[in-house]
Amino acid sequence: MLLGLGSLLFVVSGIFMADDDPIIGWLAISFFGIGLLVFIVQLIPGSTELTLTEEGFVMTSLFRKRTTKWSDVESFKIGYLGRSKTIMFDFVEGHNRQTTGKLISKALSGSHGALPITYGLKATELLQILNEWKNKHDHNKLSD
Repeated sequence: MLLGLGSLLFVVSGIFMADDDPIIGWLAISFFGIGLLVFIVQLIPGSTELTLTEEGFVMTSLFRKRTTKWSDVESFKIGYLGRSKTIMFDFVEGHNRQTTGKLISKALSGSHGALPITYGLKATELLQILNEWKNKHDHNKLSD
């Protein structure tokens, strides 16, 4: 909500600035207007969600879906994206997709990937749920 409110305030400020300095005003309106549109789209049901299946988890952001198999994930842990607490994860050894992105992400955050938000749950609750689903549905792990 703060992102949406902040973007709206900067759009309104840009409108007032456009009278004195049109270039700066329109840049502010354009940039923060896009931020406001992204915020509004995220409020539409189905645009941002996490779906857990027997095969893996599906992250949807701005209606774009990305599936990650349980067997591709080595582990989940709590970490930070900026100042926001979220769930981080590392891929198993030998996972050969998105190699450059994983290297950059690992260098910046200490993990290969992260969930963008905690979907209304506390990070500890979501971590427990993800670990339970992974343990139950990861068919490539060794049995005791």
